Amino acid sequence: MYDLIIIGGGPAGITAGIYAARKNLKALLLTKDFIGQLGNAGVIENWPGNSTIMGPELMDNFRDHLELYDLDIKEEKVARVKKEDGMFQVKSENENYEAKSVIIATGRNPRPLKVPGEKEYVGKGVSYCVTCDGALFRDKRVVVVGGGNAGLEGALELSEYAKEVFVLDIAEKLQGDEFLVERVDERPNITVLTKVQVEEIKGGDFVEELHYKDLTENQNKTIETEGIFVQVGSIPTTDILDGLVDYNKSGEVQIDCNTCKTKTEGLFAAGDVTTVKGKQVIVAAGEGCKALLSAYNYIKN
Repeated sequence: MYDLIIIGGGPAGITAGIYAARKNLKALLLTKDFIGQLGNAGVIENWPGNSTIMGPELMDNFRDHLELYDLDIKEEKVARVKKEDGMFQVKSENENYEAKSVIIATGRNPRPLKVPGEKEYVGKGVSYCVTCDGALFRDKRVVVVGGGNAGLEGALELSEYAKEVFVLDIAEKLQGDEFLVERVDERPNITVLTKVQVEEIKGGDFVEELHYKDLTENQNKTIETEGIFVQVGSIPTTDILDGLVDYNKSGEVQIDCNTCKTKTEGLFAAGDVTTVKGKQVIVAAGEGCKALLSAYNYIKN
């Protein structure tokens, strides 16, 4: 029996784990891995204390800090969380665990395009992680789908080694931060196409073409490409919660933003999986701390 089980190994979950250990709780942190969105990110320029740091390096720093403390850490994928007789039952791929309280910090997964050819070419030219796979496309022509911050950061990273980078976005103008838009405009090997809708991905053994519709001209067009990086947002990871929480229209876990409480007594949620505004590393870390302090008060009372 644990006082607390934390599910998730990103900034929110790790921060909650550090604080749980400092509060002398008998705690378990379960995560399928210590990669997540941050481990797949490129350059991070808004983490206080590090003017510039790569996402995987910052993730390693978080994990190293966590492992200084005395709590159980297991890399296991969680299948289900439920509450019975006032206690939480957490079933992982390996074992069943019981706790007085649970913090959900499961983050988000990449949002797919859901166009023909996408699934077939994952790992064969279609990728959701520039940092993971970008270097494989040195001196090649690639496409980034998505004009938000993730897409623009990905395009800038790819432009360092790809021959040519196209950024496609369905909106009339790029949605990323202005300083990122300016940096993209300055790169001679980046071409931006707005008001376009991806229709299909085609190829042989590997990706060869991206078909899209130019919504301004109402014409179907094609880009020859060897790599397509999908950066169109993410989906909260909530499939393990078995009716224990309410969701907003985006599928995020509804919480009391002051306490991180969900509708189920003793169940808290933190970070990008929740309705909290601002999907940022620093926000997730702060929410992880807040959730732990609320869980601690719940357990002790």
